[in-house]
Amino acid sequence: MKKRSSIRLAAGILLLAALALCAGGCQKTESALLSEFKSMTETAPTEQGLTAAVSFIDAHIADVSEEGASRLVLAYEDYLLRFLEAGEAPDPAAAVSDWFLIPASPETDLQCQVDYDALLERYGDRVSPELRELFVIKSLETSEPSTVDSEILRTYPDLLDRALKAENLLKEHQSEDAVRANSLEYYKNYLFLLLAGSDLTPVFNYDTGLFSPEAKEAYEDFIVTHPDTVLADVLTEYFGYLNNVNFQIDYTDPVANKVFYDTCDYLIEEALESF
Repeated sequence: MKKRSSIRLAAGILLLAALALCAGGCQKTESALLSEFKSMTETAPTEQGLTAAVSFIDAHIADVSEEGASRLVLAYEDYLLRFLEAGEAPDPAAAVSDWFLIPASPETDLQCQVDYDALLERYGDRVSPELRELFVIKSLETSEPSTVDSEILRTYPDLLDRALKAENLLKEHQSEDAVRANSLEYYKNYLFLLLAGSDLTPVFNYDTGLFSPEAKEAYEDFIVTHPDTVLADVLTEYFGYLNNVNFQIDYTDPVANKVFYDTCDYLIEEALESF
């Protein structure tokens, strides 16, 4: 009897060990999880797909590395943006906040937007510092956009601060990925607004042709305060152009206009090559 009991006990121990080994071995690898999520989010986005994608991230983000978590969240952002770009309004009864969306506002004609603050609150401690910084910039552009309908809504110091955030992110993050591509695009847009202005908010007054005194003061202060930045170098070269034209432009002169925009394009391209 003792021999049989010992055999049963040994068999039971072996069975438990096998089950434990299977449980550990059968757990999906990070590569498998990322591949599965990629397959989920490469399809045409739907409301059901958004719900499934959020559930997947919630269930597995703790099982992947910082890089893996960042890839999950970036893939979801892309899926969410494609859902919005499709132009189909969500079901009025849908809890869009569950998908990290800010509901549309009929009073202000605003459409649904990605809620980057909510994404940061839920997943910020799991993703990379670079992605967190990028989402901070995107959150600012969502809640307080730089431009609306070709009009600059922010002050020059505010635009400089946003451009500096994007520049610092580019300096810290050298990987060729979505974070870097997004950061470059934001930086390029900020530079254009700072150097050329917008259709409804030009840096040279349409009536007098004079350069904005507010911009001049803000740019001079920035050069003094942040001398070791690419942006300061760009603004210093820009002031060289401004001095040559005596801080005034003739909008009726096509040659002067071409020189102005060619100068802006050159300075922007030069800045981007620094990264």
